[in-house]
Order: sequence, then structure tokens, then C-alpha cells
Amino acid sequence: MLCPSRATKRSKKGWRTLTEKEILQLIDNVECNNETDKIENLTFMQWNVNAPDQERNEFYQDILGVIEKILPDFCCFQNVQHDFRASLSQSAKIGRHYYLSNSNLDYMDFTSHTHHGLVTISRWPCEFMEYPFIDTHVGRYLLACQTVVNGIPIVVAHSHLDNKKNKRQEKIRKAGHILSGHENVIWMGEFGDICNDIRDTVKSYMDLEEVAEERRPTKDKILVRSEKIKPAHFFNLYEDKTSETVRGGVVGVVKFSGFR
Repeated sequence: MLCPSRATKRSKKGWRTLTEKEILQLIDNVECNNETDKIENLTFMQWNVNAPDQERNEFYQDILGVIEKILPDFCCFQNVQHDFRASLSQSAKIGRHYYLSNSNLDYMDFTSHTHHGLVTISRWPCEFMEYPFIDTHVGRYLLACQTVVNGIPIVVAHSHLDNKKNKRQEKIRKAGHILSGHENVIWMGEFGDICNDIRDTVKSYMDLEEVAEERRPTKDKILVRSEKIKPAHFFNLYEDKTSETVRGGVVGVVKFSGFR
């Protein structure tokens, strides 16, 4: 099942949902500009933003500070609550630089304090789509966006997976099947330590963690499958001292073929 999830963009009157025609026109405009001004690198950020209630506001402000410092091309967030999305919407710098997915945060079950909302922010105009996992009682889903950079179609996707190992494996296999029809894929999420158990699904992907200067395995993964982009850099935000206070979060950089 495929559900459109429109992009939103800030205007003088506030955030508004873009029509499909507007999104496609924006993508075409960017593609035309890329013909004379090629992009060498893309930067991705992956973050599970869950935090205790008493720490959330400070934690969210720290995250916004990191985004504003690095200005990654794409950020994928899991465990999103309404107040975190509000923080993104209220940030002037986010509003100037990013498109936000108009994600369905109503999937979240506040009565059991489990939060599975997803949000993607992108510096590139994108078509956003949601793929619900229909056999889960808490509404988990895969959120994907597609755009064009340097004339190359790129898909960026992520999901918040189940805590139980067998269910996580099942969701990753389903997500892998959904993404298998695309050539250039960046697949992010909190995969845990189960990649070794599902090699049949992720064997065609490169784990950006493998290019880190000092490898300290993390649950957060940024996987790449493409012949036209290659891994260039990966780091853990806290260990890299990007912030002394934030927990979690990883950043990966890929380089387009043809650049040294």
C-alpha cells in the first residue's frame, strides 16, 4: 500500500503543503541548475530523537543547533513527537533551507508512551511517500522521498523498527523489497545489530560506518546502494564532539562519481 505524503515549505504566511505539480516543477528546476553547477557531495543525518519528557526541550534545541551547524542535505528522524516537529517548523533556519515531509504523526500511541512518528527534512524538493507496515499494531511504516541530483534519481528512506528482533528482520526485508526497484538508494534507521542476520536483504548496500576513521559500531545505520555515488565519510555526532550534550545521531557523506 502506497500513501502520498506531500512536502511542506515555509512561506511568508507560514508552512504550507505543496501540490504534486509544484513539487515536480521544483525538482525540474533544480535538475536544470545541476546541468551547469554539479554537486560533488551529499550529507545525510540519521537520528532517533526519543528522550525523557523532562529532557526533551533541551534535547530538541541541541539537535536544531547541530542541524544549523552542519546543514546536511537530508535528515531522517524517528520516534518523532508533535513537539519535535513543532520545533523544526518554528526554526527560522530550518524554514529557510529545508522542505519537511508532511508525515502522519497520528500513528503515535500516546497512551502507551510509544512514539513511532517519522520526519524527513530535505534541502532538495522531494516527492514523499509512506509505505505502512500493515501487520503492526502501532502503525510503523517506511517513509521515502525521491528527488534528482546531478541528473541522478535518488531515493532516501527510513523507518523506526520493532524492538523484537524477528519483527525488525521482517520489516527490514519488506522495506528492502520496496526499495529494490530503485538504483540509487540511501537507507537509514536504527537497525541495531541485526544486519549480519539479514545479509540477503542488505548485501547490496554499503554501510557508511565502514569508512569511518575510527569504527565504533552504532545502532544507527546509513546504508548506500548505488553505482553513481560512493561513501566518503561517516561519524558519530557525540564522539566527533559536534555537540557535548546530544545523545545519538550519525552523519554520513557520499561523493558522486566523477569527482576526485
